[in-house]
Amino acid sequence: MTTLLLIRHGIAEDPRPGQRDSDRALTEEGWRKTRAAMRGLVRQGHLPTRGFNSPYRRAAETMVCLQEAAGAFPTETRLDLRPDGHPAQVDLWLRGLVAEAQPGAVLALVSHQPFLGELVFHLTGHPVEVKKASCTVIRWVDGAWRFERQLSPAELRA
Repeated sequence: MTTLLLIRHGIAEDPRPGQRDSDRALTEEGWRKTRAAMRGLVRQGHLPTRGFNSPYRRAAETMVCLQEAAGAFPTETRLDLRPDGHPAQVDLWLRGLVAEAQPGAVLALVSHQPFLGELVFHLTGHPVEVKKASCTVIRWVDGAWRFERQLSPAELRA
C-alpha cells in the first residue's frame, strides 16, 4: 500500500509589486508554524520515502521543513504541482509512481491551492478545505485512491 501526503505550503509573504508569485517566500511565522506542523506529521508516523514539490519558492521551503523533521529522503521539483496544475495529469503520473513503488512507500507532495483541493477531489471524490501547512492523507488500496484523513495545521502542531 502506498501513502500520499498532500501538503500545502506554509504561510508566505504577501506579493510585492513586480514580484513573481513563484518567488514568494515563507514568512518568519510561516517557517515557525510549518516546521512545527511537519514535526507533528512525523510524530504521527508519516515518514516520507520520496518527496515532490512545486517549483515555487514557498513549496520548496515547506519541503525543507519536512526534511528537517523527517530526515533526508530524495526529492524532486515537478512543474505539474504548480497552483494551475491539472489533477487528471497528476493522477496518471501518481499511478505510474505507485506501480514502481516499494510496498509501504510514502510519497509527499508539496503544492498549492486551488490545485491540491482539486486533486484530492479528483482522486477520492472527497471535498476538503486545504489550509496552509495542512496535510491530506490518501492511500492506494486495491487499485484505487482512498481518502484517509485531513490533518489541519493546528492538529499537526498540537
